[in-house]
Amino acid sequence: MSSVFARRRCLVLNKTWTPVGTVSLQRAIIMLFSEYGNGEPKARVIEPESYQTFSWNEWALQQPVETDEVIQGANMAFKVPEIILLTSYDRLPQPKIHFSRRTLYKRDNMQCQYCKCRPKSEFLTIDHIKPKSRGGGTTWENCVLACVECNARKANRTPSEARMTLLNEPKKPRVHLFRYDSIKPVKSWEAFLGLSYWSVNEE
Repeated sequence: MSSVFARRRCLVLNKTWTPVGTVSLQRAIIMLFSEYGNGEPKARVIEPESYQTFSWNEWALQQPVETDEVIQGANMAFKVPEIILLTSYDRLPQPKIHFSRRTLYKRDNMQCQYCKCRPKSEFLTIDHIKPKSRGGGTTWENCVLACVECNARKANRTPSEARMTLLNEPKKPRVHLFRYDSIKPVKSWEAFLGLSYWSVNEE
């Protein structure tokens, strides 16, 4: 597989032009080639400057310029599509966020939820607000990040018993906080993904 297929991803919009995720370039090409029974393509390419949409056959006629990254075919080069539009799908996905050490670190922004310090990860621990030994569960609402010092100070007590105050009320985050955290955005996506979409934990 060529390097361009290995590293590039495409932003996927539903038919109302709402972002629903990303796919590998290879998967995007397969979607662009796929058709419904009536011959309508399942996806079209969006040209990010004009917002014009193209079937793959139409897109293949677009001549790449020197600065364009290309897919090299046997006899010609094709511009790499960066955004595709689903022609029938109008729903939004309902992904789930699984509780894990990584997602908890992300939710709490690598910050002790008691003293507000941001030590290196090896000096952060997961604290159970209601201690496990007293029936506290390992849940979004009962777990926070705490530095080693604060965790030792709190010990087998609740924050009120230890006279400690939580920085934020712990709760399950919304998916927008994590949706693209491992994907480097492409400039052409900016018109569809505002800064708030990438970083805001919506209620």
